[in-house]
Order: sequence, then C-alpha cells, then structure tokens
Amino acid sequence: MNAPTTTAEKPNYLTAEHGLKSWLLTLDHKRIALLYLFGVSAFFVLGGIFALLIRLELMTPKGDLVQPDMYNRLFTMHGS
Repeated sequence: MNAPTTTAEKPNYLTAEHGLKSWLLTLDHKRIALLYLFGVSAFFVLGGIFALLIRLELMTPKGDLVQPDMYNRLFTMHGS
C-alpha cells in the first residue's frame, strides 16, 4: 500500500530552463514579475542618480557642475 516514490525533482520557475533567452521569452508569471521588479528597480536608481546630479548642480553658486545642455537632458530624463 505504499505510494511509489519519485526521485525526479519537479522543475520550478527558477530551474526550468537556463539562459537569457528563456528568461526574456518566458510566459511564466513568476519570472515576468521578477523581470518587472528588476527593471523598475534599475530605473528607480537611475532616476535617483539624475535627481542627485540636478540637486548638486542647483546647489553650486555658479552652476558649473554640468553643461547647460547636459542639465536639460538630465531634467528631461529624470521626468520632472
């Protein structure tokens, strides 16, 4: 009456396939959520760096940290 035991491990969402292609073309909702999490976090950090550069530029009396064209680019990319 013992149930047969299987030694094969079930594939989960982290070990199903390996490689960049399997992650970018996945339909697994857990992998997609992780991709969103990493993407949002990366853009949040990038926007924070832009905001820091803008604040440093405005903090100096002469405003000579970045060129005027670069300041306009930072302001636009930051989303202010």
